[in-house]
Amino acid sequence: MTRRKVFCAGLGKTGTTSLKEALRMLDYRTIRLPLDWRGITDFDAALPGVSAAMYPELDKAFPGSRFILTVRDVDGWLKSIERDMGRKQNVQRDRADERNRLLEILYGSPVFDQERFRQAFHDHQARVRNYFAGRVDDLLVLDVTKSSGWDELCSFLDEPVPDEPFPFVNKASELDELLLRLLHVSNDIETASRISKYSIAYLEKLAAKRDVEGYDMQRQLTLKDDRRINKVLKRAGKYFGGPSKAAKLLNLPETAIREGIKRQKQHARAKRSNRQALMWLRSLIGRK
Repeated sequence: MTRRKVFCAGLGKTGTTSLKEALRMLDYRTIRLPLDWRGITDFDAALPGVSAAMYPELDKAFPGSRFILTVRDVDGWLKSIERDMGRKQNVQRDRADERNRLLEILYGSPVFDQERFRQAFHDHQARVRNYFAGRVDDLLVLDVTKSSGWDELCSFLDEPVPDEPFPFVNKASELDELLLRLLHVSNDIETASRISKYSIAYLEKLAAKRDVEGYDMQRQLTLKDDRRINKVLKRAGKYFGGPSKAAKLLNLPETAIREGIKRQKQHARAKRSNRQALMWLRSLIGRK
């Protein structure tokens, strides 16, 4: 039996990482769509933000699909989205262009503005709810911070409840912890920025927070699978001369660094493969 496709209509930083991990545990193949969103044909579920921006188009293109509107308190979301946008100031030009187009669609601006983003947050929720009004089988409104976990999601998707706990994930804090360790080891913001590829402005904020609150290098980190964390681990391993040296300097398990590097390489290969397949399909379409 073919699964119905699942699209996340929620904005980024509203619990979508937890949702992605939960869908993965249910054996859904997930993708973050490009703006042309053709790649979804080979996947079971799409995470934001294109799916959040183009849910009406996706609903029409894939009838019978399920949509999940992830929500959270707006003040916490504003802090989180501002922090996330600060991290991404150094993205490559081609990716930055697409990202800015998406930010314009969702928030009306590629630059963080608290009041504009606050209004966009409320407007987006209202539009999604109004679009799916009367279609209770097609839309789930999910607040992962208040949800009991699997029951709501599995009931909505007609899936059995796993034996494992629901993955309530806050990986932003783990990424910040990793960046703080880079700052501690390098003792230089520009060097930490060069290694991690995160902006000097964002690292300065982390450094200021560290100076006020202090930082314990002995704190244990789990470093679960996350592309941002994996990328930093790979760059740190290369800069410090290998996983062993990086693990010793950053006070991390060597296995965690090696696993992160391995996952990043696997993701890069899959991304290249998907890009090549998409180019091949476009070439076929162009011949017709």
